[in-house]
Order: sequence, then C-alpha cells, then structure tokens
Amino acid sequence: MPAKTKFDCLLTYGWVRSTYAALVNLGQKGLNVAIGDCTRIGMSQFSRYSKKVFKYTSFLADKSRFLNNICDILDTAKPTLYLPSHDETELISEHLHIFPSQTLIPIPSIKLLQIANNKSESQEFADKIGLPTATRINYELPEQLLDLIDASRKMVIRTLKGNSAKGVYYASGPEHVYQTVKSVIENYQCTKERYPVVQEYVCGEGWGVSCLYWEGKRIAHFTHRRLREKTATGGTSTLREHQPNPLLENMAFQLLDKLGWHGLAMVEFKYDPIENKGYFIEINPRLWGSIHLAISAGVEFPYLIYLCATKGPESALSYFSKCKIRFPWRSRWYLGDCIIAANKILHLKFQDFATCLLPGNTDTYDDLCLSDPLPFLGEILYYGTNFIRHRSTNPIQDGMIG
Repeated sequence: MPAKTKFDCLLTYGWVRSTYAALVNLGQKGLNVAIGDCTRIGMSQFSRYSKKVFKYTSFLADKSRFLNNICDILDTAKPTLYLPSHDETELISEHLHIFPSQTLIPIPSIKLLQIANNKSESQEFADKIGLPTATRINYELPEQLLDLIDASRKMVIRTLKGNSAKGVYYASGPEHVYQTVKSVIENYQCTKERYPVVQEYVCGEGWGVSCLYWEGKRIAHFTHRRLREKTATGGTSTLREHQPNPLLENMAFQLLDKLGWHGLAMVEFKYDPIENKGYFIEINPRLWGSIHLAISAGVEFPYLIYLCATKGPESALSYFSKCKIRFPWRSRWYLGDCIIAANKILHLKFQDFATCLLPGNTDTYDDLCLSDPLPFLGEILYYGTNFIRHRSTNPIQDGMIG
C-alpha cells in the first residue's frame, strides 16, 4: 500500500481566489496542502497544488455540522497547520477548544475577531484611539434619522456584518436614508443591537494596508491602491497596484498595535490624495481578495504565517528580510473584469467594455496561470453555477449579512 500523505496545511473555503493564492504560495514551497469546501467546484479544487479535497457542510447552513465536519477532517488529515480563510474564521476561533491540540490554527482570538467583524465596534475603537473616520449618525430608532440627516448629505448605510460590498447602501436626504435603513432592518431581521451603521459618505480612493502580526508584533506589511472595482458600491477590486503610503500605514499600525493583533488582517481606508488625508473604513481579519498582489510582489503572507506558527516569528522575519519586493507592481482579477465588461455592454458603454475585457495592463493575474490553468475553469464554473441558481454574480446567502 502507498504511504499515507502527510499534510502540512489545510485551507478551507477553497473555491475563492484568496484561498487559491495561499494554496499556490504554500504549494510552491513544497508543502502538501489539503483543501476543504462545501462544494467540489472551485479554484483550489481544480489546482495541481491541491493534494486532497475534503467536503464539509456550509457553516451558514448548519454551524454544528460544519464544526463536526472540520473536527473529522483534522482527525483524518492531521495537518500541521489549519488556516481558515474566509468568514468561517470567527466560528473556528470561537470553538478552538474542540479541535486537536496538535493542529496549529494561527488566527486572532474571538475577542479580536468580534471587534474586527463588527463595523460599529471597529469604528468605535478607531475613534477611541484618534484615527480619522467618517462621521457616524447615532440613532436608536430609524424614525429619528428623519430629524438627524441634512437634506444635502449623502450617507452610507452598512450592515454590521458583510463582505465584498454586500450590505452596503447609499442614500441622500432624510427620507431616502430612513427608508433604506428601515428596509435593511426588515430584510435582514436586524435586532436593535444590530441596526446598520449610518455614516457620512467620504470621497476618496480605496486603499488597503495588509499586515501579519504575531502576538502583537508586526512581521510584515503591504499596501495597495484600488484602480477598478467589480461593483459600483466598492468592495472587491479587479485591478490594483502596490503603492506605499506612509500615512495610511502608520494609521493601520496604530490600530493593530493598540488591538494587540495576532494573525492576518487588511485595514481598509478611503484616501484623499489632494489633502493627503485618510479615513479608516474597516478591518478585514482574514485572507483578503487581493492577496495575490502581495504574494506575487514578494510579500508571501501565507508562507510567512506558516513560518511563524511552525518555526517562530524570528524565522519569518529572517525569511522576509531576504525577499525582493517588486514595485511598481499590478495584479488583475480577469474574471471579475469580464463580469464588469458584461455589465458595460448591457449599458452600451463599448469603450469601457473593451478596457475591461482585453488582457494586459498588469504584471500578473489572480486567476490566469499557464502552469496551473484549470483553476480558472473552476472559477468560471463556480460563478456560472451561482449565477444560474441566484441570478447574481455576487449572491447573498442566508446568514452572510446582518
């Protein structure tokens, strides 16, 4: 009988680009990586770097069964390290005590994740330490907004939990804001303590400062500017570039230092280049969608966190000190641009359609790789299946928003 494969890592939520980027980074280091997901279709599932695919029940559908499935997978695969990569991270952190003690799970504590994943709490923390944020409207009942909003002010309404621009709405004037908030509360059955955040719209560019911390100590960071986004309300970028920004970096460091952060996080900002002023938006406390840009530019976050967990933070710092960081450097999510292009053609914007559809204008792609071509097919099948099922390229599942 052939010897049983020893898995160095397990990654969950395998269909998505961020997990695929981590898989490739770890696989190229010679590590045996297993993938978990609630579907057999996806990017990592189709990759040559994936040594095995485990199927589990979606945590959105049944949290208890999901946790039992993960325990079974860890007992079977016996990975040295397990890295949750998406919204399942908070649930895993909350139940760390049920998992095998020999498996390293390098994620933030449940206390940190609850702050980061709650847009109201993270903004309150940023306000407390003096970071600039968009002005928030405090209210107890939606009806109060009719008297609190100026007629000319454009506002952003954001559910406390959400991702990829899901749960983000824009409204101008008191009546529009009130009706939007009321609709969000009804649609997502928000209890009073989970009413959406209402804050003033801030103009500027979208930026992200990504960091790896180990027990409060910063190991590595990477900064990027968004050049194109999949949805009009922001969120997932399809084209972005590596560009240092000392102002935003210092703001991100101050925030994560004060939190005593542990693990990966991307701190998102709006930035006004004319005034050189930044505004804190939110913390993304997991693998982020544009992580391929950082990895391909030389900041290998997945491998660095593997080194921190298995050999210690000094080993990661030593490795990182020898890395060549590419700058300027751009990455592009091609399928995301194809989705934008389809929308442009529907609105007869032919020049924009060509810009989004034609290859080029980048150094690397999130999802196109000649040495590992099948994940692009897996990505197309995943999005295509969801479009047929939900009539949307960005569907909202029960429990995802609220």
